[in-house]
Amino acid sequence: MKNFKTLILIICVVLFSNTIFAQVLNDYRSNGTGNWSNAGIWERYTGTAWVGASTAPTGSGTITVQTADSVFINALVTITGTLKNQGKLGGTGSLTIASGGTYSHDQIAGSIPVCTWATGSTCRVTGYTTGSKPNNSNQNFHNFVWDCTGQTANIDVAWTGNIIGGDIRILSTGTARLQMAAPATYTDPITINGNIFVSGGQFASNGSSSAATITVTTKGNITVTGGNFSVSRGSGPDVTWNLWGNFSVSNAVLQNSGAFPKINKLVFAGTTPQTISLENVTYGTGTSHFTMEVKGGSTVDIGTNVINSSNTGSFLLLDGAALRTAHPGGISGSIQCTGASSGGGNSFSSSANYFFNGSDQQVTSASMPATVKDLTINNTGGVALSQPTTVNGILYLTSGVLDNCINNVTVPAANIVIGTGSYLCTPNSVEIIDGIPQSFYVEQNYPNPFNPLTTIKYGLPTESFVTVKVFNLLGQEVAELFDGRQNAGVHELNFGASNIVSGVYFYRIQTDKTVEVKQMLLLR
Repeated sequence: MKNFKTLILIICVVLFSNTIFAQVLNDYRSNGTGNWSNAGIWERYTGTAWVGASTAPTGSGTITVQTADSVFINALVTITGTLKNQGKLGGTGSLTIASGGTYSHDQIAGSIPVCTWATGSTCRVTGYTTGSKPNNSNQNFHNFVWDCTGQTANIDVAWTGNIIGGDIRILSTGTARLQMAAPATYTDPITINGNIFVSGGQFASNGSSSAATITVTTKGNITVTGGNFSVSRGSGPDVTWNLWGNFSVSNAVLQNSGAFPKINKLVFAGTTPQTISLENVTYGTGTSHFTMEVKGGSTVDIGTNVINSSNTGSFLLLDGAALRTAHPGGISGSIQCTGASSGGGNSFSSSANYFFNGSDQQVTSASMPATVKDLTINNTGGVALSQPTTVNGILYLTSGVLDNCINNVTVPAANIVIGTGSYLCTPNSVEIIDGIPQSFYVEQNYPNPFNPLTTIKYGLPTESFVTVKVFNLLGQEVAELFDGRQNAGVHELNFGASNIVSGVYFYRIQTDKTVEVKQMLLLR
């Protein structure tokens, strides 16, 4: 019985191998050197054997230029199937790789043809091992595939200013690494209009030392299901990798190399919400300052995932950006980077928007600033404030209960938007009728931290004499922003701090009847 099972297994393997590797009827291969149109240099597969061809290949099926052969393309040729190059190709200006067509570079070095790469075409490199890289690797390909299982040396494809119209797929880089930019030749941003898929091997923007500042933009998703993905593996450059799509990593390594203060940033820059998905991720060694940054106008949904990239990681949420988390521990649960030891550290803007959209009960955590722009509660399990919170924008109670009894929320009454959600205790709010506050109030400056300009907003229920001054930690007056009478209503003053050092400052607003002091932070 055991021998019978073994026999069946062998038969299955043979049949599978024949299916994958066998030639197909009417495939072509070269059998000599000469012009493409010369049928005499070609053989055609009949289904059982290779025979001399009666006509030259048209571009369909699989066409192989064998190792010892040189073929000159002396007429217009359009590849709709696969052209496998193991030898030499000349006259490639007459060559087009059509939509759905593939050029496969099956040799260690040689030259990738400088030809027309149509939308939907693919350049596939399979033969590189070590030594000289293939010539002409810095073209504007549509789809680009790297699958070099025998690779033993790092290589770059010398992209600078290149636009890849479709997807990049990294299947294997052997025991080495593939890099897009060459340190000595990079001058212009690299753009990938499609997705990046890494299922094996090591892939990075650059390697080695470089004085350049490298910028990469990926308009699709980055999906890593194996191998190693790095924003940078070079010790010299600052790298900004802009991502418009989603970022998903599973069963793989995230790594950056290079010493602080070099900054390698994966910047979430999309115009629609982007997701971060991390599963079984290992963080490789390196001393570079690796940053995930969410720029203003962009939204990142991290779900219940955790970013915990050891001592080299930082997460930056900029003014006008938005972060969504479903983690029960809120922002602190989602973001566990500890990058301060490498010059990094996390930063969550008080002018950013924060969404809590879990299913289990959540806390906002101490990582969420005490002042935010918009705050959204969309969790049927409920959300508890971890500290007193001022909402300068809108409080959205989309679903679930906001527990604000121990740590209350301060928000203008007109800026609470209630869906099916609610709050446990009455928020601290100021009712404004026809533009006149019903009581005196002072809002937290916006933005805070700031550099170098911030806005101070306050409301007067009646006409009053008002003095607004700024003080440092020693109680010394730094600036007088206003001194005089003001009408009832809401007022704003701008404070420019271009001539003072970073640090904590206080602004005091004094009226005929009361005075209030708030703290602000200047960060340069």
